[in-house]
Amino acid sequence: MEPRYSILYFKEELLLYHDKIRTYLLNGIKVFWFGETHDCEALRKEFPGFVKGLFLQTYDISSFEGWASIPSSKVVDGIGLDADYRALFEWFENNIYAFNTAQYRVEHCDKASNIVVKASAGTGKTTVMIDRILYLMHMVPDLNMSEIYMITFTNEATNQMNDKLQEKLLSKYSLTKNKKYLSWLEQQSQMHISTIDSLAYDLFRRFGTGVGFGRDLQIQPMEKERKDLIKDLLSDCLNEQKSIDAQIGMTYSEACRLIDSYWRELTRKGYTIDQILEKDWGNADQNQVVANFQKILCVVLKQFEEKYRQLKLDANAISINDLFFDFGHYLLDKRLDCNGLDMRYLFVDEFQDIDATQIRTFANLARTIGTRLFVVGDVKQSIYAFKGATDQAFDILEREMKGTLRYYSLRNNYRTCSNIMKIMEKYFFAWSQEGLLRYEESVRPFKKDIGEVHMEMVYKKSEIPSQTMNVINQALQDLELDVRSGKKKISEQTKVAVIVRGNRKAAEIANLCRANGKSVVLNSDKPFFLSQAVRDFYAMISSYIFVDQPVYTYNYLMTPYADYDSMISVTEMEQLKGNQKALNEYLQNYTVHTNWHKYQKEFRIRPVLSVIREIVENERVIENYIALDKVRMHGGDWTEARKNRQALIDAKSYQMNLDKLMEMIQQRMDGEFATLYDLYTYLTLMISTNREEMEPDIEMADDYTSVYIMTVHKSKGLEYDTVIMPAMNGSLIPHEQTTILMNEEKAAWYYKRNFSEHMNSVWYDELRKDAVRKGMAEETRMFYVAMTRAVNKLILLVNDWDSYESWSSLIRKVGLIDE
Repeated sequence: MEPRYSILYFKEELLLYHDKIRTYLLNGIKVFWFGETHDCEALRKEFPGFVKGLFLQTYDISSFEGWASIPSSKVVDGIGLDADYRALFEWFENNIYAFNTAQYRVEHCDKASNIVVKASAGTGKTTVMIDRILYLMHMVPDLNMSEIYMITFTNEATNQMNDKLQEKLLSKYSLTKNKKYLSWLEQQSQMHISTIDSLAYDLFRRFGTGVGFGRDLQIQPMEKERKDLIKDLLSDCLNEQKSIDAQIGMTYSEACRLIDSYWRELTRKGYTIDQILEKDWGNADQNQVVANFQKILCVVLKQFEEKYRQLKLDANAISINDLFFDFGHYLLDKRLDCNGLDMRYLFVDEFQDIDATQIRTFANLARTIGTRLFVVGDVKQSIYAFKGATDQAFDILEREMKGTLRYYSLRNNYRTCSNIMKIMEKYFFAWSQEGLLRYEESVRPFKKDIGEVHMEMVYKKSEIPSQTMNVINQALQDLELDVRSGKKKISEQTKVAVIVRGNRKAAEIANLCRANGKSVVLNSDKPFFLSQAVRDFYAMISSYIFVDQPVYTYNYLMTPYADYDSMISVTEMEQLKGNQKALNEYLQNYTVHTNWHKYQKEFRIRPVLSVIREIVENERVIENYIALDKVRMHGGDWTEARKNRQALIDAKSYQMNLDKLMEMIQQRMDGEFATLYDLYTYLTLMISTNREEMEPDIEMADDYTSVYIMTVHKSKGLEYDTVIMPAMNGSLIPHEQTTILMNEEKAAWYYKRNFSEHMNSVWYDELRKDAVRKGMAEETRMFYVAMTRAVNKLILLVNDWDSYESWSSLIRKVGLIDE
């Protein structure tokens, strides 16, 4: 049998197969060679390009025990792995650790299988997904790349996956000159690699007509419409003759916000209102106010779901947060079908981060249209409970697929130095014994370099800033010295990263570093519509709406869109004592030196979007921003070089936000006769209400002198030479806050009105205990994610004063280790 994808030789004579190996390689067949030293060296020397691309892999078996008693073998396309060659692969697994038998098994698994890959941090899951795609393209007749779908967690991951697949195909073509790979490269642009929301939008536009949506379905915020609907429904439930506070224990506006908050939380967790109302809410008759609110809450939610659904159908619009929830439930309720969908294979990355609705939807596609699933994830990295993710993701899929899944586990760690990995595992196994982390087996570390683990005790809160800066300064100095001496090469991972739990702490440490003259790249969850780029753009637009209001003109002049040389005197403006006419005349002395009046005329005669594009493209916005940014930097520690570096970092972030804003405006206004006031209204609403759209992350190439500061969530999927964790005193137990809780049978709610007042339903205390347990486990998983970002050095600042559960207490229980 001739191979179609790969061939594995064990203990064969190279002279007998040399010519075939050459032919196979040039035809794009992957070759695995297990033989003696001289044969391995000869192959590596003759085919260096194929070795570099991992299309030829050689393994020297001469130093291992037991190989002589195993018969020679040829394994074609992985056939016979679990039968004729079972003993051979068991020997590989126990002896040839460099050969990743788990990856080979996943890659060569039968093409009709539904596959689950459990991949710990740093075990090469991206590689195995790409190799599996290439296996399918070789082995499945007439398979087109457009029939392969892949879901990634972020747009950045989508771009990375596209880039790596293209790189692999280009490498194949450059080595073989086989036009098949050129054809696949062309097809690759049709492959559906996207985020889960993008997939849902695509499927809604194709199949949503079955439930009443048009093919030109629009993405809109729907925030105002949703909140107005809740207000109307709540108003209908209240007695106009009585005080609202006396009826439900809160004001009308509080109740509207609370019900909207509960609804958003329920949909994030994948629940429909019908599912919620079937649960036991408890008898609240002992407290009439609580009973009244609970009754009204259930009535409003019941009416809201159907009315909101109809509202979206009437508008032929849907919010991005509703996309997959609505699509999934339409599909699961059999009101929508996907017959004709050309999804032969569906790959799901970061499977542990998706919610129950999404899991059931994927399983439904597998059952109804024959989609084959390939899901990869790590339950230890499930850290998105606030988005509805569950650490039971794999269990839910198993129940839905009814025993048809094939499981594999990737154990070879290619990221972290082996001694660091062994130290970390002492903690991971200890936390596993406490039920906080599902760490069931050791990984095999393949990075043999000796790394460093440094744990430093912090005895006083007042010492945190100085100790934090000391370790950051030392880490930057060490890395810079290693790079300049040639000990370390510059790459994407050659950076010092400070990883913290939340956005506030990230901003605090960023300010500390800037105050000490360090250039900073800050990646945290920053609301996009509050970014400087959006605010400056909004100020510019507002100045054309309110032309006679000096405050808007002044705000415009403070932005990078106003290019003028002189300085506005606030003292002179104050002397005008608020005289609007005088202030306008004063500010005109500055606007005449800008292009403001030119564009005011343009807005009257040209389409708004055309003028906007001209302003953004032709004005020196970024250059002006850099100049303004450098003026804001002060202090003795800021050298000119540091100022320039920080200004470039800030400018890149500003540019990315501006590009994103232009894209969103284009999508929002495209095809409409948009006015300047329409744009102003849209931005006003978004700036006032949208806190879910986040700024894009930034990455600076070849920058090993700046401090990369990020939250745990932003660090996921990344790796850094040095990881520093300076803020480890946050409680693992989540604070009581406004929430709605569920288990299989019961529902409960809690409303924290202020520091001293709260309301809650009957089952809240019971369900809170389970929520606390789950919260502690998730915080532990976050710690695991943060620690496993480290490649060569891990530095922890462990505090000595808390009496509650924290990251520091998790370390102290096991003991501090320095190596």
